[in-house]
This record gives sequence, C-alpha cells and structure tokens, in this order.
Amino acid sequence: MDNVYKQLKLYGKVKPNVLLSKFSNFNIGGPADFLIEVTETEKAIALLNYLSGEGIEYLILGGGSNVLFPDDGIRGVVIRIKNEELRMKNNVIEVDAGVQLSELVRASIEHKLAGLEWAAGIPGAVGGAIRGNAGAHYVFTGGEIKDSITSVRMWRDGEALELTALECEFGYRDSIFKHKTDVVLSGKFALAPGDAKKSLEMTQKIIAERKGKQSSQPSAGSFFKNVPLTKWKQDQSRLPARFLSYKKIAAGWLVEQAGLKGFRVGGAMISEEHGNFIINAGGATQADVLAVVDEVKQRVYTTYEIELEEEVQIIH
Repeated sequence: MDNVYKQLKLYGKVKPNVLLSKFSNFNIGGPADFLIEVTETEKAIALLNYLSGEGIEYLILGGGSNVLFPDDGIRGVVIRIKNEELRMKNNVIEVDAGVQLSELVRASIEHKLAGLEWAAGIPGAVGGAIRGNAGAHYVFTGGEIKDSITSVRMWRDGEALELTALECEFGYRDSIFKHKTDVVLSGKFALAPGDAKKSLEMTQKIIAERKGKQSSQPSAGSFFKNVPLTKWKQDQSRLPARFLSYKKIAAGWLVEQAGLKGFRVGGAMISEEHGNFIINAGGATQADVLAVVDEVKQRVYTTYEIELEEEVQIIH
C-alpha cells in the first residue's frame, strides 16, 4: 500500500482512508483506501493507465451529487478529476470534466450564448452531467446535455479518444459512458448566439423554481427516472396535463400518489416536500436508503404496474 501511495502522489493530491460521506450530497459512505484529486488532464490519463496496468480497482467521482456510497467504503482508489479549464472559440465552449455545471452555465451567459439555461442550479461537475445526460424540464423551458454537445474527449483502454455526440449514444439520463469503463475528460458544446440579460432572467427563474422543490436535508436530488407516458396502463385522464405534453410521468408524482411521502426506514425518508427525493434525515446508511427504494418500487408497481428505475448511481 505504501508503494501505491508513493505512485499516486506523482499524479495529484492523495489522501488515505478518507470517508466518502464527506464527498457525497447524501452524507453517506464509508472510507476509501485512497482518494486522489487530479487537476491536469494529461496526469489523469497517466493515472488511469497506471491503475489499469497494475490491476488496481478505481472509481471516478464527480461532484458527488448523484451517487450513493456503501457503508463499508470502497477498496482501491477514488479519483476526483478536477481539471477546470474552459476554452471558447466562436460559439463553441470546450469544457473540462472537472468544471462545475453551474460555472459552464455562467460562462455561456457571460459570452452571450444561449442553450444551457435549463442547467441553472443543477449541482455537480460537467463530466458527471455528460455521463448521465443531465437534463431538466420546467413548464416554460427544458433541455438535456445531448441537445448542445457535439463531441466528448474520453479515456478508454489506455487511449484518449474523441467521440461524436452520436457515438456517445445519449438517451434519457443515459449514455455509452454508463455502460463502459470510459472516463469523460472534456466535452464541446455548440451554442446559439443569445441575449445575456434574457438568459440571466431565465436562470434566475429556474433557480427559484428549483429551490422551491429542494429539501434542506442531505439527498441526491431526484432519485428515480421519470417514466415514459407509454408505460401508463390506466386512463390518461387521471394524469396532470403537463405529463401528456411532456410525454413523461414524474416519478415523484407516482411516489406521492402511492402514499409514500414521509415513509421512513432508519435515517432515510421520502421527503415531505418532494416525492422523488430520498433524504438523509439523520444517520442514514446505504442499507436504509435501499430499504426505502425497495418499498417505493414495490408500492408503485403494485399500484400502477410501473417499474421505477434509479437515476442515482448506487455503488455496492
């Protein structure tokens, strides 16, 4: 282990035996053998080559906003890629994976570019947003990463490669990166000329709406994916009109209709404010959260014959 520690120090700032709860919005998670923060893309590539070559297990950690760690922690190395450069060329922004999504939105508005306003207020880093094809929809606007991204630079099996947006196979909260060991390094976004004042007003409106839905207690935000309208087997007149136009059913609505607001196991609870938030109400463990998840999935299926899928990445 001492030799691994010495090698890791060549690539970034290393901490041994770090509690992962400190790096998760859920405030849940045991220790990792090592946590390393890498601020340079080329060093990140070299680190990944070293770890894969030595057969050392590793996990990429983004902003920690959409992940549930195990109570016993993780063996091996947890990597935080903290490269944080933005490069502008005409209407294209090339942004490193470690940049916060909020910073990308701010920079786009500052340069009078439109198309990312929907991402205002979403926590986490760009790398994680690309991996999960982050998105948001409101009554007045909406969007996803795939709407404006043109290519992604990533690491795969010892090489740095660039994929087109089509090759990334983006889907609803999904991409090729969720199904392979690829690591996102950066992405290019092609945006439209915009009006900075209008964009700023839009983001302020979005942030205000998001704050109204967010819990003040630790959580990973929306836990379940919204459901395609085609999965609804009952009379559509029972659904709010916005679901019909959006062609998706809000998972939180299904949870609330199943009478699960406030349902609790140990320290994990369905938020009283939003049916799709599972909160850490105090001392929650991963086991508590998963018990809540099991109950929600079972109750929603029994009530509506709909199988909910997790949006949060669950590490076992």
